[in-house]
Amino acid sequence: MTTQPATLTRIHRFPVKGLSPQPLEQAALTPDQPIAGDRRFALAHGASAFDPQKPAFQKKAHFLTWVRNPKLASLHCAFDPSGTKITVADADPETSEGRLDDADLTTAQGRAALETLVQQVMGDEQTRGSVRVAEAPGAWFADVPQPYLSIQNAASLRDIGAKMGLNEPLDWRRLRGNLLLEGFDPWVEMHWIGARLQIGTAILEVAEIIGRCGATHVNPDTAEQDLDLLSGLRNAYGHTQCGVYARVVEGGIIRLGDSVARIY
Repeated sequence: MTTQPATLTRIHRFPVKGLSPQPLEQAALTPDQPIAGDRRFALAHGASAFDPQKPAFQKKAHFLTWVRNPKLASLHCAFDPSGTKITVADADPETSEGRLDDADLTTAQGRAALETLVQQVMGDEQTRGSVRVAEAPGAWFADVPQPYLSIQNAASLRDIGAKMGLNEPLDWRRLRGNLLLEGFDPWVEMHWIGARLQIGTAILEVAEIIGRCGATHVNPDTAEQDLDLLSGLRNAYGHTQCGVYARVVEGGIIRLGDSVARIY
């Protein structure tokens, strides 16, 4: 049995946790894996317990993130198709501070270049010492250790925008999701736990509803904390949840424009 169809309208991955998303036209999904290259790298602050000699998943408190370091959003980044080479536009156009071109994060030189840039832009107080680019083979640096993809329903974002008087849908970049779906009713995703979605040739099983944090208050264009989304959600709906996590149960290719259906 299949319910109403929808469409996949956005695919994003985040090669470096806390930095800009990389839009994709398609992605090859593998069972029990995130999108390849998603949160492969993170920026460990000076007080982080991340040990490069014994790399493994660490909670987000050990890394620079929007919730504590909103200025990260001022680093407008682009990546090569592999997601490992990063270019950063000027954080301060007047001084050209914060420029980086095609730094390869799989090399010591490329990692050092990004570390220097972030240290320069953020300052020692924000970085709590020296910044390190973290990588953990076989792990990733999302907010949860499970290899999930995060999914947003465009209709829910429009409803949030209307309830909060924004005159536009909530910018989905604030939620740092992997997939955006169009064509479902608002908030129907809150009832999907345990259900399966077919997207292209892949099948995902919805595992959890996502609880939001103060990172959503940060404007992805200006890096300003200009919207109290948590209060808005609480006032309008009585909770601070938005979106769902899902795991890949059958691998396949997903592409922009693919039909999406909930299957049983």
